[in-house]
Amino acid sequence: MRVLSVWFFILLICCAAPFANAKPVSFEHYARLPSVYDAAISPDGKFLAVVADNNGRYIIRVLNLDNPNDKKTRAVTYAKEVKILWVKWANDDVLLVSTRQKVRFDRNLINTGYLYVMNKDLTKNQLLLEPKKSTRQGSPRRVTEFRQFYNNVLSFLPDDPDHILMAHGLRESWLEDVIKVNVRTRKFQRVKEGDENIQTWITDMRGETRIGMGRDTETSKRKMIIRDANGSQWRNVNNYPGLESDARVFGFTEDPNEVIIGSYNGKDTLGLFVYDLTHKRQTRKLFQHDLYDATGIVRSSDGKKVVGASYIADTGQTEFFDPDYKSHIDEIHKQLNGFHIRYIDQTPDGQKIIFKASAPAIPNSLLYYDTSTKKMALITPDYPEIGNAIQGDVTAVSYKARDGFEIPAYLTTPPKIAEGMPLKNLPFIIMPHGGPYARDTQSFDYWAQFLTSRGYAVLQMNFRGSAGYGKKFEEAGRKNWVLMQEDVEDGARWLVSKGYADPKRICILGGSYGGYAALMGAIKTPDLYQCAVSLAGVTDLQDMIRDLKIYQFGRETAKNFILKGFKDRDAIKENSPVKRADEITIPLMLAHGEKDTVVYFDQFKRMKKALKASSAPVTYLRLKDGDHYLSNSENRHAFFKTLDKFLGDNLGPSEAAP
Repeated sequence: MRVLSVWFFILLICCAAPFANAKPVSFEHYARLPSVYDAAISPDGKFLAVVADNNGRYIIRVLNLDNPNDKKTRAVTYAKEVKILWVKWANDDVLLVSTRQKVRFDRNLINTGYLYVMNKDLTKNQLLLEPKKSTRQGSPRRVTEFRQFYNNVLSFLPDDPDHILMAHGLRESWLEDVIKVNVRTRKFQRVKEGDENIQTWITDMRGETRIGMGRDTETSKRKMIIRDANGSQWRNVNNYPGLESDARVFGFTEDPNEVIIGSYNGKDTLGLFVYDLTHKRQTRKLFQHDLYDATGIVRSSDGKKVVGASYIADTGQTEFFDPDYKSHIDEIHKQLNGFHIRYIDQTPDGQKIIFKASAPAIPNSLLYYDTSTKKMALITPDYPEIGNAIQGDVTAVSYKARDGFEIPAYLTTPPKIAEGMPLKNLPFIIMPHGGPYARDTQSFDYWAQFLTSRGYAVLQMNFRGSAGYGKKFEEAGRKNWVLMQEDVEDGARWLVSKGYADPKRICILGGSYGGYAALMGAIKTPDLYQCAVSLAGVTDLQDMIRDLKIYQFGRETAKNFILKGFKDRDAIKENSPVKRADEITIPLMLAHGEKDTVVYFDQFKRMKKALKASSAPVTYLRLKDGDHYLSNSENRHAFFKTLDKFLGDNLGPSEAAP
């Protein structure tokens, strides 16, 4: 880990042009895991914990910020199959690490979560909650009772640094009791008994369990229960006029009688509003943007006050309510003008802040800032081997769909375009995002930048159905998956009509839903694309529906996620790539992780079998131990290496390549 002056960081960026891109950056430098996945600073500001890349695997490291001469190695490694989700200091001496790994249960591959507790020197590393032991009937052998999650933290209890609140079944593994856990002794006690119809608990800023939300296990109907701020009685949401059981709850204000809910209030975009539980009515608006949905609330450094609201425009944005808090943030933006700032952690007094800074053409770097001295230091860039190579410019654009609707998108162009080469007849990659109810932003995208480093331009569109643009925009796609496909297709045709794209050199590429869209593009519009790439793409919608139904309330999930997007079963069949594989004629690259728990690997196997009836040349890539997100370093390298060759073979060399 390097600690450098931020001015060196800015100098590195500003002065890169004279010697940038002398030759293409190796695919390995884009395919590497980011140097730091997560970080946390101790409450006293003396130690920094990082989830750091170590030769393709993430480990935990703790650095002494207070004493740069401290050379002691503090590190913890985990088994290859364990994914680290986050790190968080419970207090100055105790570090919490949340992890995930996959297990087979009832012949299904599912994710499980565990929470580890360790001292700051990392010499002690234990599970905070041990898996329960039980004896099966008729067997004297003690076996581990299956429970999916042991890492569900409800509150870090800022006024009680020795304890945290967790949701964890004590009486039954499938019930979510609320328990208070001592992070030093690992002892716990139940503070709220679980309810079979409540799957989520929400605490106020005091750490009191106040709201329970879930679905009735028999009817799947939404349910919400609420407890008075200073009482023990729980009431059904029906006792609170204007508050619905399916309301989006973002948390509480510093007043334990005020809950923050998401509401449209007659507008198309989701806003943040305060509901007073004492007076049983909505009292005021915290935030509502005219164009974009609110995504969350921002709390003060000590976690005891709501100081702002977040939303996503072209990049993530924050509107602050608290002028004192805003002044510190403004100083960071002043020093890093033009950079997008993503806050990772800070000390409770707000004096020391850890954050990542990036720009659309500049990868993330982890930085440290001291508000008292206004000094900043670079800890490490996410992609250090890329160095000073200039990346592609990312421009916000829009185009009209066939019905005249305006589709927002982002155009990433090779560096030669910025140097004066005309954007004309270039090889293009159409890259729809996954989700599908997610969205792309005007930010550094390692996939897109890898592609522009090869001379390909990239179009990423937020087709209807994408999140964040209001209810009508998202619902239009949820109700019509074909419309989402057409919006993607119309983006490719727009590039051709503008003369930007060479109509004989366009490839469609995506992961998850984007992989599905790539397959459907290859089937429906083979005249438009010269090749298609699908990573972890859905190939059989009916099978995906069956997979979703395995889980609790899976029928509701399947209905809202897939079924409402099609007229009937015939439409689902018509829009399942596996049912139309014989129609694919263009070169195809099909990749999938063997341990994908979002889109099961059997989707890949079904498609591979169906493609035997196709005349298309197919490149198959089976990613051993791979998940849905290319989290495995070896798999990421294999995918990018194969992709590099596949695109070169089917689109040819680009005149915009370095």
